[in-house]
Formats: sequence, structure tokens, C-alpha cells
Amino acid sequence: MDFVRSWWELRLPFYGLGAVAGLLMVWLPYQTHLDNVAWGERLRQEGAPAQAVVYDLEHQPRNSNTMHLRYDAGGARHWTEVPCEQVCHPAGTPVAIWVSPADPSDFVTDFGVLSGHRGRVQGGIGVVGFVLFVSMALLTLDRLSRRRRDRRIRR
Repeated sequence: MDFVRSWWELRLPFYGLGAVAGLLMVWLPYQTHLDNVAWGERLRQEGAPAQAVVYDLEHQPRNSNTMHLRYDAGGARHWTEVPCEQVCHPAGTPVAIWVSPADPSDFVTDFGVLSGHRGRVQGGIGVVGFVLFVSMALLTLDRLSRRRRDRRIRR
């Protein structure tokens, strides 16, 4: 019986490590958001201004609309899409953008949205990290309360 009890007590540090790992996973989307905001500000300062036109607005279920943009940069015409997060313009609307000189497919719009769909993977990792943190924290607290209860019973 003592072997089983000691084995069970060895799990406690792993619960704590799991909670710390969950917190780190929750921190990742926040840091990614800060990095994206900083990159958008840098593009506004150092990027080449250009004019994009919304050529299509795609309505998808669950309110996740997408704007399709067309613009000229780097001597070529580019077609891309950006999610409608705060602003969703109808087709034919001009949109001011700032394009990265190193990569013409990388830009920021005048309403602050970066090109592509950034941060989705990090958001998923954050959700998994939150679940991991909560479950490991609850297991740690449960184990600590059982340890206190066992001490009271032994006395």
C-alpha cells in the first residue's frame, strides 16, 4: 500500500508542470497578437503605400466573412483575402494598404488587418493550453486536499 501511495505522490510535480505548460500555451496567442500589432505598425512606417480594391465579398456561415483584394505591388498584380474582423467593405471599394518591400504578398490595411489569416494555429494552441492548465490545476488542488485529509485521518 505504501508503494501505491508513494507512486501517487510522485504524480503531483507532473500536475504542476502540466499547469505551467498550459499557462505557457495560453501565453502564446497573446504574444502572437502583440507581434502582429508590432509588425503592422512597422509596415505602416516602412512599407510602400498601395491601393487595393475589394473585388469580392464572400459570406460564410457563422459570420466569418472574407474580403478578396486585388492590388499591384512589386511589378505584379496580387490577389489575396483578408478576414472581415472589424470592417467588411462591399465589392468595388478601394482600400489603402502598406506593402512590405521584401515580400509584396505581405501587407497591412488602413483598418489594421494583416494579410492572410494569422494566429489561427496559435489560438487553437491557446485553447488547448487553457484546458490543460485548468485540468492540471484542479488535479493538483484535489491531490493537495487529499494529502491534508490523509494527514488528519492518520493523527
